[in-house]
Amino acid sequence: MYDTRAVFENSESGNCLVVTQVKDGRDLKSCDRSQLPDISGPCVSVPIEAIFGIYDLLSGSYVAVVVESEPFVSSGTINIRKVKKILILPLFRNGRLLSEQKQKDENIYLNLLHQAFANHSFFFSATCDITLSQQRQAMLSQNQLSKPIWARADDRFFWNHKVIEDLIACEADQWIVPFMSAFMDIKLGCEIAEENVKFSLLFISRRSRYRQGCRFTRRGIDEDGHVANFVETEQILLFPDGKITSYVQIRGSIPVHWSSPVHMKYDPVVQINEDRNYSVDCCEKHVNSLVNVYSDNDINCNSILFLNLIDSKKDQGRLGVEFKETIDATQNRIKGNGSTTDLAYVWFDFHAECKKKGKWNNLSKLVKQIDTKFRGQKFFCKLPSGIVSSWQCGVVRTNCMDNLDRTNVVQSLIARRSLLMQLGKTDLLDSEDVMNTPWKKFEGLYKSLWVKNADALALMYAGTGALKVDFTLTGKRTFKGMYNDGVNAVMRYYINNFTDGMKQDSIDMVLGNYKPDPQSPISPFIPRPNQETLADNFIKAFVTMVGFFSFFLIGAPYFRLVSTWATHSAPNCICSSRCPP
Repeated sequence: MYDTRAVFENSESGNCLVVTQVKDGRDLKSCDRSQLPDISGPCVSVPIEAIFGIYDLLSGSYVAVVVESEPFVSSGTINIRKVKKILILPLFRNGRLLSEQKQKDENIYLNLLHQAFANHSFFFSATCDITLSQQRQAMLSQNQLSKPIWARADDRFFWNHKVIEDLIACEADQWIVPFMSAFMDIKLGCEIAEENVKFSLLFISRRSRYRQGCRFTRRGIDEDGHVANFVETEQILLFPDGKITSYVQIRGSIPVHWSSPVHMKYDPVVQINEDRNYSVDCCEKHVNSLVNVYSDNDINCNSILFLNLIDSKKDQGRLGVEFKETIDATQNRIKGNGSTTDLAYVWFDFHAECKKKGKWNNLSKLVKQIDTKFRGQKFFCKLPSGIVSSWQCGVVRTNCMDNLDRTNVVQSLIARRSLLMQLGKTDLLDSEDVMNTPWKKFEGLYKSLWVKNADALALMYAGTGALKVDFTLTGKRTFKGMYNDGVNAVMRYYINNFTDGMKQDSIDMVLGNYKPDPQSPISPFIPRPNQETLADNFIKAFVTMVGFFSFFLIGAPYFRLVSTWATHSAPNCICSSRCPP
């Protein structure tokens, strides 16, 4: 990096990217090493693995580069790396001179970017497209396969798309790498001895970059049909002979124009846009996008199953009715346009059915209710020869209010049934026990995988680990699980009310949705009169008292029990890799 120029060089291919500072910004050029302009003067050299993106802040341009990553999946043609360290560096040594206030603002913008990178798990690959499911990769034409990976990536999961638009414009294909925010895990060498079956299980939950944000700042649907907290979860089985099977399901906020802004109540009031036609317009776009991605037009099977798990009373009940009427209106509209889409809607009041002790088995009612649709959608299977013997034709779309806790429980049940089909054990689908497979050793591993998925997605959207994971792990509610849910609920209340504003800003920054204006005379970070005093001296004190009394009212009677358990268990900490033993 030089005073007015930055040079990126691929040591293997010799391809270079030259970024030059100009009066109105910067100029990018991709060239061979032999075509580099004559450059002299002091410089700083930084070895990098990939470019995440370029950000324009107040003093000038910054580049976010991956300087450290680790192999995460390496199996056959699937090679995925996980980002461990990202640096944010000024592109040029000569930047704009800033006033004292603007320098403070610049530091806040940089901190927001650092916070976003620290709060997300990013994955990338230079050899395969991790944004596409196995089925969608198999459907690519030769023309599409001839294009660079970034050009055929799924735009929903291409998190750095907006911040590498300059690279796209100058056709610097070798320097464009799609990054994806996701939960990912792989279990190598899975074995079901009872069935003499061996395979590796790859689990991917891809998070959409659209309408991305925090629990109470991003809800519902936007005018383009994108919903908040949209996640595509793919369960992939890799067999030793090269056979691959996969099953995809999705989750996302209720596709109605609604919100629930925080105002100190534990359950903020649900606000629904009274313009039904607007919600139907948006929902139609959402449904069409799902059909385009998850249906199979060649065999005329366009099955989308909406599975709604919210309560049927109070605010959730009002929202559920609006959801149902919006889906009905959308169905009528798309049928009137000649569509053959099979749009189904099921409302299962999770809390009413399962809240009372011993009623968790009522989930079997839901499984039976959707079983015909589920089996009809099938799964994807590619034989060792490369021939596709089965296509998944449709998708189950699950939601609750936050699309986290209840959603994860139900998705784990659906995925378990798909696992039986992917292993060719369809006779076991008729078992009365829908919450377990008959293979105890594997079942423990499988449940722990879904608990990790629940915690990861909840942490990124709500700020804490998931609720109800004790049921996912054990098939029943436990005291420890209910106690942890209470602690997480109090933590969510504090985080969602008092820290999510800054977190939302950091997400908008890293995605490139917000760009600082160097010409603006007003700082966006100067608080309004008395704003900070109120937050610090009243609200935070109130939340502290809530947490204090919650501990003594709920936790104190069981303190001895919890303490005994803790002394015999490993620490349960999301940052355990950084904590001392």
